[in-house]
Amino acid sequence: MPKSRNTSSMLAVYQLSTSEAFHRVAFSRNIGLLSAGEMDCLAASRAAIAGMGGVGGMHLVSLVRSGVGNFHLADFDVFEPVNINRQFGARVPDFGRPKLEVMIEQGLSINPFLNITPFPQGISPENMDAFLEGVDVVLDGLDFFQFDIRRELFKRAQARGIHVITAGPLGFSTALLVFAPGQMGFDQYFDIRDDLPKEDKILRFALGLAPWATHLKYMDTSRVDLKTCKGPSLNVACQLCSALAATEALRVILGRPGLKPVPRYLQIDPYTAQFREGTLRGGNRNPLQRLKIRIARTMLIASASGPNGQPPESPAVQVASGQLPSQAIEYIISAGIQAPSGDNAQPWRFSRTEHGVNLYLEPKADQSFFNVRQIASTISCGAVLENMRLAATRLGLDTELSLLPEQNQPDLMSTMTFRHSGCESDPLEEHVWRRCTNRKLFLKHPIPAWMQERLRIEAATFEGVRLSLLTNRKDLRRLAGVVYKADRIRSEHRPLHEHFMNMVRFTPEQAEQERTGLPLKNLEAGIQGELFLKMTRSWKVMRIVNSLGMGRMAAFYAARGILNSGAAGLVSVNGDETRDFLRGGQALQRIWLAVDHLGLRMQPMTAITLFRLRWKLEGSQDFSPRHAKMLEKLWGDYQALFPELNLDSHSEIMLFRFGYGPAIRHRTWRQETSTLMHT
Repeated sequence: MPKSRNTSSMLAVYQLSTSEAFHRVAFSRNIGLLSAGEMDCLAASRAAIAGMGGVGGMHLVSLVRSGVGNFHLADFDVFEPVNINRQFGARVPDFGRPKLEVMIEQGLSINPFLNITPFPQGISPENMDAFLEGVDVVLDGLDFFQFDIRRELFKRAQARGIHVITAGPLGFSTALLVFAPGQMGFDQYFDIRDDLPKEDKILRFALGLAPWATHLKYMDTSRVDLKTCKGPSLNVACQLCSALAATEALRVILGRPGLKPVPRYLQIDPYTAQFREGTLRGGNRNPLQRLKIRIARTMLIASASGPNGQPPESPAVQVASGQLPSQAIEYIISAGIQAPSGDNAQPWRFSRTEHGVNLYLEPKADQSFFNVRQIASTISCGAVLENMRLAATRLGLDTELSLLPEQNQPDLMSTMTFRHSGCESDPLEEHVWRRCTNRKLFLKHPIPAWMQERLRIEAATFEGVRLSLLTNRKDLRRLAGVVYKADRIRSEHRPLHEHFMNMVRFTPEQAEQERTGLPLKNLEAGIQGELFLKMTRSWKVMRIVNSLGMGRMAAFYAARGILNSGAAGLVSVNGDETRDFLRGGQALQRIWLAVDHLGLRMQPMTAITLFRLRWKLEGSQDFSPRHAKMLEKLWGDYQALFPELNLDSHSEIMLFRFGYGPAIRHRTWRQETSTLMHT
């Protein structure tokens, strides 16, 4: 490769104008780990790297600095802003430039005497033989989802007697495999057949690459989308990949001992401090691997068959002037109905106006004991408003809200008028679609102070709204006791029990058909819990269960949830008018979206707050004497947890628990927007 004038001048200053002189000085610090003769071997060797992205680009730099002198490099893509987080060559000045061109410049800036053969169209069946011609080792830097061309590369390289090394970035970790001539091939190890669906092939590649999926302990798997071929990846993992792959490449080129081709595997996860090395006998045909594949496929089918929380494409419409296009209104309403509601009753209706949307409360949707004076539904309507306001920002629209605009229409919660301003999308907008109730157990790890402050800032956006947090273990244990007693009453209260059972959808088919209520799997009750729920659908059975003391199981699970959390929070508002609860609902939703934005999980704990609300508004008359006595004793314990609040003058919006935890796989359905239009 020709050297630039500046490079030649700099080499002359240091008397390094020949490749021999440069090589002797530039790689002198390798001596002691590599011999002088081995350095000569590396200078004459040729490595082929397919892909110049997050892993491939770092492979190139690692091998160049190790002393490899000749390369076949392939990539057809260009650098974009989304590459910044992990790809070596991604810099703002190079946006839009071919990755191959940029990385060749990077390589030559390190060693100007490199000999590089570029393949700017990437690798294909047509040029693959040329790509493999004369190379000593192949390093796989292809995108994880480029399965077919990867499979062909591995098969052709093995047929030519060339080693192929693949290392995948998985969370903070990496997994390394080496394929050697005369050993297990790609199809044999991963158990690949031509007739397999694409998703199955990618699934088998993932499970074979990392037999011990240590990264699943902390990765949000909801961010992995096999259909759109997108998933999370970190720079630190790409660097680990390069370190392991380059080490094995040197071992192959130099013929050093210790090479461990498949079915041997190696995994390193610095985040979990785990090192996994072993032999996957039979590859993916190993009985344990077959079981993993079967389970993973079942999980994928289940997640693909229902709501997945993925943000939809925003409509490509012009909304700068005139009446808003129907696609824009449809998108904004669709965002609105992602809001939470009591038992997913979805108590809202919408109507379109020339420049916006009207939001109505539908009282018939939820007439449960908890929904006293429709306040729970009013809070939900506030959450709908916040979702719609955020969705409008994605279309460059500002929102003008008018709460309770007409006294003769008490169910008209708000009119929303949208004006084009060219504003940027709010960072919380994408979480409108991802937010969900998560009933899994969370880690007890404390919530960092900066996260707590972020949530308080979100609450303060709304006048009169306050977020109170319980973060120490002593307070959480006290709260667990309060929640346990409240949920005991809940399980012993016939109207609440019957309403809840009416809202549980016991089969996936029922959940999809009705598109309201709570799918059984969404409750995260486990096999025993699901059997208990099915057994106690009838109040007659539940009453017997309560008399035996078994009804306390639900209360136990609620208390356990509090104990297995990083913190708990109470959103309250200074006022008790309808507009106060609407504003509180907006604040609650923004806090919840911020929780999701921070990578945390959240579950409402509504029994105690809604019992107290009914008590304040209606007195104790709606509770049995025994339950009224229990609650009267409970109020003092509850108030003591929040000494900075006067719960008699403030209105509670929601109590919730939150923390670090796994994602859920079974989400709740939403009705079609067409069925929620006001008539």
